Amino acid sequence: MYRDGENPAEGSDEEPELKVRVSNNKLEADLIVKNMPEGQTLSEKAVDGLLTGQGVVSGICKDNIHNYCTGKDYSQPLVCAKGTPPQDEGRAELKFMFSIEHKGLPSERADGTVDYHDLGIVQNVKKGDVLCRIIPPPPGKDGIDVFGNAVPFKKCRMPSFPTGLHTVISKDGLELSAAISGCIDCRKYILNVNETFVIKGDVDNSTGNIDFIGTVIVRGDVMEGFSVKAGGNIAVYGMVEGATLQAVGSITVNNGINGLSGGGISAGGDVESKYIQNAVVRAGGDVYADVIMNSNVKVRHCINMRGPKASIMGGSCCAGRQVYAKKIGTANNVRTNIVVDSKEFYDAIMGNSSSAAQTNSLKAAITKEYVRQKSLRKQMDALKQLIKQEGRSPKNVIRMKVLLQNSRESEKRVENFSSKISEIKDATAVSAADFNVIGLKVIYAGTKITIGTESMNLSSNYNNMKFYVEDGKITSGPPLPSDEKNF
Repeated sequence: MYRDGENPAEGSDEEPELKVRVSNNKLEADLIVKNMPEGQTLSEKAVDGLLTGQGVVSGICKDNIHNYCTGKDYSQPLVCAKGTPPQDEGRAELKFMFSIEHKGLPSERADGTVDYHDLGIVQNVKKGDVLCRIIPPPPGKDGIDVFGNAVPFKKCRMPSFPTGLHTVISKDGLELSAAISGCIDCRKYILNVNETFVIKGDVDNSTGNIDFIGTVIVRGDVMEGFSVKAGGNIAVYGMVEGATLQAVGSITVNNGINGLSGGGISAGGDVESKYIQNAVVRAGGDVYADVIMNSNVKVRHCINMRGPKASIMGGSCCAGRQVYAKKIGTANNVRTNIVVDSKEFYDAIMGNSSSAAQTNSLKAAITKEYVRQKSLRKQMDALKQLIKQEGRSPKNVIRMKVLLQNSRESEKRVENFSSKISEIKDATAVSAADFNVIGLKVIYAGTKITIGTESMNLSSNYNNMKFYVEDGKITSGPPLPSDEKNF
């Protein structure tokens, strides 16, 4: 009898024992021959039949079988079939699109020198920027065992994103992006995008210059020669000495600004500081301080002095609308220039004659549109009656749509005209007297006041006085109750 696929050998009536052994992973089949009569050979046909009978149909090693059968040495097992092993997926890679190991080293300039003020500790990103990306592994491929069955490949374990605040994963799961504009805060397993960058100490050699797309908070001082730039606001808990601050928003300095004849302060919004000394300050809004001394200050709106001193001493201060202080100048007559100058001031001086003409023209246009709307309503009412009698024919439907569209367009034009009239009224609501210089206690001799094109050099002190332009000349008078500010 034959067992386990046994077949007789050629040229013999005796029956050797033939057995097919398959590996555990089914990727290799061996032929084991026992009790082969001496001088007899094993036929290839017999081996093929044995393998087929056992279901071994893939990866047949024809050359191995031929050599084995003709070699007449059956003492060792024969590898008679080899499957195709699967090609497992490679390793996926998590690639960071920014530096994850900040060493705080100085940057190298184009000429090869080193900038010790640029340590690059702030890594800015914009909304939508890719923070990190998963690089998928090379694709795997299924194998085939000796029985012709597929052997699935092993999939790799995909890395996880270090998700944190203000980050978002793409739909395909392969990219982590910034949900807002800000700076990168990368820790071991967390990646945040922060709207605010906080310096826990001073801005000095340990931090280098700061350039951030959002708001910057400095809990210490900003030292001489360093700069802080922000796409939002800047808040300094300490003081600023000979440094440069630039903000798209506002700047607040708790303990004061000393320019030390260097640096400068520039803000798109307000600037607020305890004092401003020997500094250049530019603001797109207002400036608030207790003391301004020997500084060059220029603002779009108002310079508002508040605090126990509320004084401007020396230097030059220019405001688009108003300079408001308790004291202006000094008792020893140090030269102090106070200027009020802006396009809005000249618009107020010119009066509202042209504005009145524009308003009348817009009102006439509104009246014309009202007449047109009345006509359109009559046409629609007549068409509705016609539809009731004749039905909703395509022609009538189209006519109604046209009338409705014309009516909506006319209403929109009326809204635009009315909005322009309101804008003109707001623009002409300001009078020339609203552009002024106010000294609640005293404005000292030696102060030069310029409002628009008119100037006045004060040769004596003025107490509790407001200066403004009237009839083309600078005039003065006591401040009105409406001029008082509660700081």
